[in-house]
Order: sequence, then C-alpha cells, then structure tokens
Amino acid sequence: MFSPQKVPTVRPDEQVFAVRPERPLPWQGGAQLPPPRPGHVWQHTVYCGVFAIERVRDVLADAFPEAAEEEHDGRVGGDSALMSFTVNQDGLLLKDSVFFSSCAWAVGRTRSPGPSEARWLDGFADEAETCAQRMLGLADGKLRVEGSRPGPGGLLAVAGTIVGDAMTGGIVSGAGGLLRDVVGGSLSDAVTGVVRSAAEGAAEALVRRADDADAHAADSAEDGGRPLPEGVGTRPLTFEDIAAFTAWLADRFGVTEDLIPDAARVKSVQVREDKDDESTPQDFLNSFIADDLDRVAEELTRGGAGRALESYLTETARVDVRSRQDVRERPEVVWEGVMPEHIPLGRWPSATDRSLVLSQQFAVNRLLAELGERPGVFSVNGPPGTGKTTMLRDVIAALITRRACALSELSDPQQAFGRTHTWRSEQFTRTVRELKPPFAGFEMVVASANNGAVQNITDEIPSAGAIAQQWRDEAEYLSDQASLMLNGADAWGAIAARLGNRKNRGEFTESFWWGNLRERTSRGGTRRVRTDKGLFHLLSGRGEQPAGPVDWREAVRRFTSARRTVERMRDERQRVALALRELAPARREWADALRRATAVAESLPLLRRRAAEALDAVERLAAAEREAVERRRQHQAAQPGLLHSLFTGGRANRSWQDEYERLTALVEDCAEAAAGARTRLDAVRGEIGTAQHLVGAADARRARVAELEWTVRRARERWGPHVPDPADFAPDTDRATAERREKSAPWADEEFAAARTRLFLEALRLHRAFLGATGNTMFKNLQAAMDVVGGDAPKTLKPEAVRAAWQSLFLTVPAVSTTFASYDRLFAGLGREDLGWLFVDEAGQASPQMPVGALWRTRRAVLVGDPLQLEPVVVLPWTAQQRLREHHRVAQEWSPSWTSAQQVADRLGRWGTTLPAALPDGSTQVWVGAPLRVHRRCDDPMFSVSNDIAYDGLMVHGVPDRGDFGPLPRSFWWDVRSREAVGKWVPAEGRALTDAVERLFREGLPRDELYVISPFKDVAVHAANSLRGLVARERVGTVHTAQGKEADVVIIVLGTHPDATGSRRWAATKPNLLNVAVSRARRRLIVIGNHESWYGQRHFSVLARRLQRFAR
Repeated sequence: MFSPQKVPTVRPDEQVFAVRPERPLPWQGGAQLPPPRPGHVWQHTVYCGVFAIERVRDVLADAFPEAAEEEHDGRVGGDSALMSFTVNQDGLLLKDSVFFSSCAWAVGRTRSPGPSEARWLDGFADEAETCAQRMLGLADGKLRVEGSRPGPGGLLAVAGTIVGDAMTGGIVSGAGGLLRDVVGGSLSDAVTGVVRSAAEGAAEALVRRADDADAHAADSAEDGGRPLPEGVGTRPLTFEDIAAFTAWLADRFGVTEDLIPDAARVKSVQVREDKDDESTPQDFLNSFIADDLDRVAEELTRGGAGRALESYLTETARVDVRSRQDVRERPEVVWEGVMPEHIPLGRWPSATDRSLVLSQQFAVNRLLAELGERPGVFSVNGPPGTGKTTMLRDVIAALITRRACALSELSDPQQAFGRTHTWRSEQFTRTVRELKPPFAGFEMVVASANNGAVQNITDEIPSAGAIAQQWRDEAEYLSDQASLMLNGADAWGAIAARLGNRKNRGEFTESFWWGNLRERTSRGGTRRVRTDKGLFHLLSGRGEQPAGPVDWREAVRRFTSARRTVERMRDERQRVALALRELAPARREWADALRRATAVAESLPLLRRRAAEALDAVERLAAAEREAVERRRQHQAAQPGLLHSLFTGGRANRSWQDEYERLTALVEDCAEAAAGARTRLDAVRGEIGTAQHLVGAADARRARVAELEWTVRRARERWGPHVPDPADFAPDTDRATAERREKSAPWADEEFAAARTRLFLEALRLHRAFLGATGNTMFKNLQAAMDVVGGDAPKTLKPEAVRAAWQSLFLTVPAVSTTFASYDRLFAGLGREDLGWLFVDEAGQASPQMPVGALWRTRRAVLVGDPLQLEPVVVLPWTAQQRLREHHRVAQEWSPSWTSAQQVADRLGRWGTTLPAALPDGSTQVWVGAPLRVHRRCDDPMFSVSNDIAYDGLMVHGVPDRGDFGPLPRSFWWDVRSREAVGKWVPAEGRALTDAVERLFREGLPRDELYVISPFKDVAVHAANSLRGLVARERVGTVHTAQGKEADVVIIVLGTHPDATGSRRWAATKPNLLNVAVSRARRRLIVIGNHESWYGQRHFSVLARRLQRFAR
C-alpha cells in the first residue's frame, strides 16, 4: 500500500506533458502532437495530483519517529499521483480507466485516524468507488466546475468548485472538500439556505445539460456521426475539470498539506482506431504486486503453489542446511561440478579463448543439472564485475540448444503442434496452435526490480557487440528483425526482446513484427518509418527478401552432425577427466603395491629354498609311506592259515597280528608325515605365489599409471591449461594456487569451445528453419501472439489460448525481459507454471514479495544477485513495517527491510559459501549461493577495497594489466576540511569537485566515462547543480542510482558537516553502500570529503587507508 509506482517524467519529445492553464490539453485544438500513424489515433492518460514520493516517507517518519536513523538514505525518488485516468482522442473519459492511489489515501489515514486505530488502513476500495462515482459524474456532465481562478500557480491555486448532483442537489468544493454526499441523504445542517438554493439551481441546469448531451449523442448516432460507447464519458474533460477534481480529491484524502499534489501530467500514446474507446485495465499508481499476491494467496489455499514458488516459500526452519556444500572449504566439489559430462552442449558465441571461468561454468552446470532434474529455485551470488550477464548468456544458449535437440527428432515440423484455439476480435479471427510438451517449457523471462538491469541485458544480447568478431560471419538469426528491435543498430540475432510496460510492448510489435523504425522529426517528436523487414513481411512473403523454400531435413542433418561432433569431443574430454580423477589414487595404489612387492621380493630366495627342502621332504616321506604300505602288503600276504594257527596254539596268528598292527601304524605315521610335508610345501608355494602376485600387481599398477599419465600428458599437449590439475582443488591450497584455479576455464579449449558454439548456431538455424517449414501455422500463431503482447486480444481468452500464443513467441524470440512492475500485466491470463524459466537479475534489490507472482507462473527460477550490494528500496520505515506485519500476522523473515529475494533464494542453495554480514536477526554470517568469484572490472585499489569490506577475500582479481591511464595517474582522496555546510552539502567540496572534473576533461577523459555519486541525495542534487553544463545530469546521482553502471572514473562526494556523525554512521552501517560506490570505477576513483571525519567510520577506514590523501 505504501509502495506507489512512479508516473512518467515530463518529456515532450516522448509525449509526456505538464498540464498548465495556459496550454491546451493534448486532445484540444492547438496541442503539439504529431499526426498519428495510419490507422491509429492518440489516446491520453492523465495523472492528477502529482506529488514527490519522498513526501510519503516524511509523513511515515513523522508517524513513526523511532525510525529517524533511516532518513539519511534518500534513495526513494520520483513522483507519483493521487489518481489516473485515460481519455480518448476527443478527451472523453474511458470509464474503466479511473484509478486512485492507495498510497495517497493511506497517507491521509496515517494522519487521521492514525496507526493507533485498529482498522486505520481498512476501507480503501469503498472510498475509491465513491471517488470514482464523482469522477464519472464530472465526465458525464452531471457535475460541473465553477469559480476557477485563472492566474499563476499550481492546480490547487486555480482550482474551482465542483457543483452537482442534478437530481438531489449538493456542492463539492475544490477548496473546502465534500459538503455533502452527492448521492442520497440530506444536506448538512451547516449548509446555508443560500447554498441550498444555489445547489438546487445548479442541479436543474445540470439536468437540462445532461438531457441535451444525451440528445446530442443520440442525434450524432442517427446522423452517422461517431456514436458514444457506453463506457465513455459524454463530454470532453478540460483543464478546469482536472484542477477542480485534483483539489477535491486531495482534500478528500486529507493530503493537501502533506503531499502538496499540485500538478498534473498527460502521457499520449497511439492506439489502433478501433481501440480508441478501450482502456488497458491496469492500476498505474498502486503496488504492482498487490493483485498478484492476492491471486497467489487464493491459489495457495487450494494447494496451487507450483514447485518453484513452493520451494521459495519454504520456512527457514525447514531448510536442509546439512546438505550444504561450501565451495571455498571443499573446492573438490567444484572440480566434480565442471566435469565435461556436465558442460551443456551449446555455448554463446563469445571468443573461443574467453570461455567462462571456473565459478561461472560451475554455476551454469549446476543450475541446468538441478533444475533439469526437478523444477525449483537456484541462486547465484554475483559480486560486482564477476560476469553475471556473461553467465546468463551461456544458460540461454544451452536452453535453446536443448530445444533444438527436441525439434531435431521431428521428421515433419508440423508434428510439434497440438490443439488449436480460436478467438475473434473486432476485426480479425485469430487461430493459434499449442506446442506439444517436448517443445515447450523453454520460455525464458528476465525480470528485475531495476528497469536498467533488464534493459541492459535484453538490449545487449541481440546486438552485434554481444558476440565475438570471429563469429560475425557465421552467427545470424533474424538479424534484420533484431536490428529493428534496436531501432536500426547493428544486431546479429533476435534472441531477446525488451517487453514489460505498454510502451515497450508497443515498440516491440511495431518494430519486430511490423518492421517500423522510430525516427525523430524536426519538431522534436517521433514518427514511424516503414521498412517492410518485419517478421510479418518475412513470414508472409511480402518483404524485400521473401523467405525461400526451407529444407527441413538438411537443417536437421546439419544440427545432428554438429551435435555428434560436440558429443564426441565431450566424451573424449570426459575420458581424460576420469583419467585425472583416477590418476592420483592409482599412483597411491602403485606406491603401496610397490612397497609391499619390494618387501616380499627380498624373501623370495629363502622361500624358494624352503620350497625345495619341503619338496625333498615330501618325496622322502612319500617313499617311506610307499615302502611301509608294501611291507604291510607282503606281511598281509603271509598271514598264517587256520591249521598252522591250531598247531601253534594261536601264537602264530597273534604274532602276525602284532606285526600287522605295527606296520599299519607305520603306514599311518608315514602318511601323516607326508601330508604335513605337502602342507608345508603348499604353504611355502602360497607365500611364493603371493609375493609374485604383489610384484605383478605393482607392475600392473605401474602400467596403469603410465597409461593414465600418457592420457593426461597427451591431453595437456593438446588442450594446455584447460586440463585442470586436481591438486589445485585441494582444500589447503595457498592463495596463489586458488587464484590460478579460479581464473581457469576447465575443459574449455578452443577446439571444444568452437564446436559447442557452432552447435548453438546450428540450433538457431534449426529454429529459423522451423519458422519457414511450418509456414502458415507459425505465421498465424505469431499474429495471435502479437495481439496478446500488445493487449489487443480479448480479455476473456482462456488461459490455454494465452499460453499457446506465448509459446510461439518464445519459440521465435527465446527470451524477453520485464520489470516486476509490469510482470502481471505482461503475462495476464497465464497461470501456475505456464512458463519455463525465470531469471531474476539484481535479486538483492528486490523485496521478498516482488517475485512471488512470477515464481507462481514459472517452473524453474534462477535468482542472481548480491546481498552485499544495494538492498531493496522500501518506502515504509522499519517500525511501520513491524506494525503492519504484526497486524497481518506475517513472519518476521518476510519483512521487506529484513531480507531480499536473493537472500530468500540463497538460503535454499546447496552449493555456496558463507560471507560476513550484519543481519537484522543478529547473525554475523550469510550463506550465499554458487558465488561467482573472478572480478574483471576494477583496477586496484577499488577491487581490494570491495573485496576486503564485503567479501572476505572471496573475489579473485581477473583484470589484466591495462597499462597507464592518461587522464589520471592514480586514485586518491581529496581531503577537504570545512565547517561551512548547507544540509549535507559542503560548498568547499563542490569547488573541489568542479576543479577535479575540469582537470579530467582537459586531460582527455571522455565525458561519458565519468560518474559523480554521493551517499546522500542532498549532496547529489547540489553536485548536479554545480556541474550543470559540464556533466550530463544523468551522470550525477546517488549511489543507489548508480547500481548497474560503471565508468573509467568515478568521483564520490561524501559531504556532511564535521559534527554530523549520524549521517556518516548511517552510511557506514553496512558495507553495501561503499561496496557499490567503489565498484562503479573501472580505472580510477576520486573521493572528495573530510578525511579525518570519515576515517573513523567502519568500512570507510579501509578506503582511507588504501587511497593516497591529497590536500590543498
């Protein structure tokens, strides 16, 4: 509720005008608007009661005084408005376009009845409905304005009085507020009879005028004139109407003095003639996520979260922290994560000698593997200058290549389509066919809270500068249409498009589909220039270069051949990786086997002697056994007969028996002795066999090690440093080894990189062939998609039809960007998990609530950001957040000032590390996901300062020696000591600033290679004024406005009176602000401020020690 959206800044060249009494409104005669394009007319959105957003925070700080320490930030800028509405080309109100600012209403409620009232923020919807009825009465001529006061001043100074209602009487005063309800009830007792009489007279006049207006409308329709649709007002709105209603509304909300909503603006856009009387349903003023949060909350009650959102919403207490792998403490897990088998087949067309470094490739591999197995959330920590966009481009290339793998299985590309959906608009019938599941799920959306972040990504990716020079001749994918999206700039491929708000969507359809370029006119406006190179012309055969016949089988053959080449190379490198993995243990096994074999080898002669002796004993005892057996046999043969036994009285038999038993015992003794000898022989032979086996095993181990070493040696001869050394991934490596490891690009030799790049380019050619081979189907699908994107499709479309239209657009343009502010409007009609991939850029700047609606619509999400750079922008003071949180029973961990979307995702990450941080809950460490570690932007000392104060040495300096920097030999601190200050602005620092800037420009610094920033808005405003005419206004601002920007030279103007310790203490509370400030400078940094005052502040003391002090 306290998060209003900004209204457009006044820019006549972009058709955004200030409303002034001396100027005609854009729909009135004489307004300075260029003629609309053929088939189009102008439509106008009016923002009434424009106010500075920072005034909202002033009121909240007053209502919650304990939050005063938060006031030094000054990052919440821009303007919002009390209300907005849209009028058609004739100035007639589109009745469903009226919106009121819940923030402005809540500001008034903060004053009265105030936060102490339990239901102080209840009732906005009813109030908005009441106010809307007043506005509709004015637009229908049932109310009128009297008493406008011409002259200088804002709207409130010249506002007249709204008088009405024609049926029951009543007066609404622009100066005094509502004296009675327009509908129902009697006049207040305070209203005098004179006022009653005047009101009743005015009411009768209004009735007559309203009847006349209705009759005129009917006559116009009968006479063939332009009839008035039911949802459109009956009379054109005027400046007097806008001023009077603004004054009345400000008084009604009770914000006249607090917000001073004393201005209005009009933004004019071109719409199709048949859409002139239709508005795009969107609330321009209020929190852009409120409706989405309501929608998702309702879905959650039905168990419809989706896997990405379900993961994101996991309670912290339920996060499995035991599965975390710290990539700094256990670098071996990174080694495993970058094995060739995990590297995606496709690669972005960057230079083959500039592949992703270790941490980038690890992040790409892990997120594709984990989210490929199971939808969910993955987080990447991206400190400044570590290549977040570079990493993201490789992910995009990988996903496009994956879809091409699925497409290549089709013998007939028409087999990719499923069900058909049809709808009819006012002029056309649209038909769109769904994609079957194997070909969907690859949709990519880049979203951010920061408009500059998403614009930079999606404007950069199609541009010719996004690919290496070596690929310029081979890389081409709808390049003419990509150039149109960039308004004629050199482009190589329509890989990404900037969508989001209505203006961007209109620009996209006009350029990419219809082939119209923007061109400045001599009057400062813009006009469209037809090129006949839009995708419409290409697919319909109406352009300068009609699409020729497409050989789908040839496109599949080329892609399949390139894929096999990559797979063969990947497998070859995987074998080397497995050899490397095996080599160290094999060497240890060989050493152990050799040690044991050496020990037993010395005993072999003795064992052999013992074996010979045992063998002799066995033979001797065996002979004795045979002899004993023979003697017993002979004795047995000589056994006395019965008669002899009788004549000797049995003595002969007894004597024979005794001898027989003696001989049997002898046989047994000999047999036992012989068996024992054989056992001893077997034992000795066993020892000999064991010794020989150990020697043989050692020889086998030696042979295996030699084979592995040969495999690795040959690989290193071919692929050089791209074959990693496992020893570099040991946990106890020194800093120099760790830096070498982090700057390496394992398995990314130029041959493999080139093959992967060519496969990606063949994947794009296959997509292009699909467009041609499916002919009329994709043409119709994309026609429908353009209606959906442009907001021209019926609002009653089934979600399946909307999804089908988006699927075809994403098949053609794989990635689109939007801010969270426009996300729900851009993807209106899509439901749970209807989109494939969400990439949240600068997620550290997004409050935890911002991506919820996007996550609900997405299966897989990657959040990229840094909790140690700028944090979410929150208007509401901390204590006010706590009051609302407790009122709505929300857990502390979801407070916008407590955390960010990045931190919510980071806590879920399995792969990451811990960094020092001062968290609101008292924790001194924060877990960050999959950190990118090689910094390639800043020279020292900027890199070292950032690395020391924020990252605990996590980053590695990857900037090559760039030589001397002519305009400024070194970075320094210009020590300015003065007790003269205006607020936080120190005029003496301003003089030093001007002197430094002039010297830099004299020394040849390009003007677009300088940024001037300050922690404080007060200082930034004064700095901009002091540099007026010298430095462009957009290159001077607060640290918060500089996030995502960089320049060769950055000047930080610190400001603050020597006694203003509170301001300095606030700036130094966390490392975030200084981290962002210093990391904007690529080559040199100048700090202007009181060295002594700032030296004692946390984090700034590191900066002060690193910079040479200069005083004059």
